[in-house]
Amino acid sequence: MKILNFNSGEVVFEEGSDSNCAYLVEEGKFEVSRIHNGKKLVMGILKAKDIFGEMGIIDNQPRSATVISLEKSKVSLITQECFHSLEQTNPQALMPLLRVLSARIRDTFKLSKMQHSSS
Repeated sequence: MKILNFNSGEVVFEEGSDSNCAYLVEEGKFEVSRIHNGKKLVMGILKAKDIFGEMGIIDNQPRSATVISLEKSKVSLITQECFHSLEQTNPQALMPLLRVLSARIRDTFKLSKMQHSSS
């Protein structure tokens, strides 16, 4: 896998941009945010061993959030080719990615419930 380095404040990708890869955090911290009703909503902070950008590797849809490095950071790039190779040769290796997706969907539902109950 290719290693990418980011400086503090550097944008990895922006909400709505094309997506065709995912990132595994090796070192550092990243902020994940979206614009909601014209305001920045921080969805989470990612650190070592976290994965982001994983939805794009599966569905090729535009990025659902913006990710910015909060400090000097390093990630491993997971390309679609790498993902599809695992799919064919070692499907069990995809389980951590599926767990991340499941957890993020659950978190989104919780966040949505909280926003509706405070309205």
